[in-house]
Amino acid sequence: MEGIVMQSVWLKQALKADGGPGITPLDGDLKVDVAIVGGGFTGLWTALELKSRDTSLDVAIIERDICGSGGSGANAGHALPMWLQLPLLEQVSDTESAMNIGNAALKAIDDIRSVSAEHGIDSQISETNTIWAATCEKQSGHWDEMLRLMEGFQVHGYRYLDKDAVRNATGSDALVGGLIDDSSVLIHPGHLVRGLRRVALAKGVRIFEKTEMTKLGRTSPPTVTTPQGTVTARKVVLGLYGWSLSIPELRSSAMVMFTDAAMTKPIPDKLDELGLRGVSGFTDSRVFIEACRPTADDRMFWTKSGGWLPYGDRLDRCSRQPFRTESELRDVIGGYHPALRDVEIEGAWCGPIDRTMNGLPIFGRLPTCRDIVFGYGYSGAGVVPSRVGSHILASLVQDKDDVWTRSPLVSPLSRSFPPEPMRWIGGQIVKAAISRKDRYDHAGKEVGPITKFWLQFKPASYKPS
Repeated sequence: MEGIVMQSVWLKQALKADGGPGITPLDGDLKVDVAIVGGGFTGLWTALELKSRDTSLDVAIIERDICGSGGSGANAGHALPMWLQLPLLEQVSDTESAMNIGNAALKAIDDIRSVSAEHGIDSQISETNTIWAATCEKQSGHWDEMLRLMEGFQVHGYRYLDKDAVRNATGSDALVGGLIDDSSVLIHPGHLVRGLRRVALAKGVRIFEKTEMTKLGRTSPPTVTTPQGTVTARKVVLGLYGWSLSIPELRSSAMVMFTDAAMTKPIPDKLDELGLRGVSGFTDSRVFIEACRPTADDRMFWTKSGGWLPYGDRLDRCSRQPFRTESELRDVIGGYHPALRDVEIEGAWCGPIDRTMNGLPIFGRLPTCRDIVFGYGYSGAGVVPSRVGSHILASLVQDKDDVWTRSPLVSPLSRSFPPEPMRWIGGQIVKAAISRKDRYDHAGKEVGPITKFWLQFKPASYKPS
């Protein structure tokens, strides 16, 4: 393990290839126009968006470890549009506003392509798409309804795949069907996040890594205190992902649960033998999602959520090793590709997922200081929403009244989750209920009334589950 949390294989590969400037901690006090806390996708995209709007802005990023060391460099690399969230968006806004977000998400995927091409970022973009699949009949009932909804929105990027078609697309016999998303792509998250860091530095953004925020001053102007000095800024942006729970005002609107991940060593001959080279990636329909995808360098990557449940904001304790054993992680990939169960693993890690009750990310101003803005709650699908959110955060920083600040994703903070210790105790009960429901689904059985009662408290996903 290096740094504060485990480094993913993605990030290790990116750091090995990274020829950019080294780490520069803050050294002394600093005054800037905008201070961004967090050097992941949210912080880097927001810095670049601000610079694209006003090159004269003095923007600094404060990152307690290194850029990409959190969820941005550890995720599955599924760049998904937000069409599946249209029903959720309609519940909190109107059809036009929901469609605006959907179209912005498509543009965000194009932005990943264009920024990667323009700046030579090896994001390893694959157009093989992602399939929303299911592993049992009881979890496969969402597709017809979703296709009808998409038709009503005049969104035509989804196609139904039956069992044979999904097997041909993924190489797995474990899936009973699915929807393929023609506008989704697979990326290398480590290369993308480190590439954005390089671009931000070239645009004049100052980045201070190994610089931890120890205090957030809700003053006018706001301040960010670190062991090495204090940053004073006209505006502060919080892009902390799961670590947003360290901010008291943000704690009750989201909860965090960890996801485990693993990646094989390169196995080109095995992939050729099994017909798995270049197959589509997929996510299943469990609440505790399982996902699998190939990589550009002939590996197989997979994840399983429903891991560590941290107490309060103590995420670091959970970040040092996966929740599951290596054997349990091997069972996950073996369930989809039995011949891969015993191949050599390059690395396994875990990362936090910040989940809101309605499955939508939240952007806004801190109620205790309007000069501090925030974005978090990506619910496991942050690659694209973080780019969408950068437009929102930039407009909030600039005090604009525009389509971004009027977005349905700009919403008041809620009290969706109780304080500790009830949050942790209740979370463990709900977690057990979700796992029980999954076992019963795969056995073709119904859960009892007590389990059903606790299931009503589970947070929504970014897609129906």
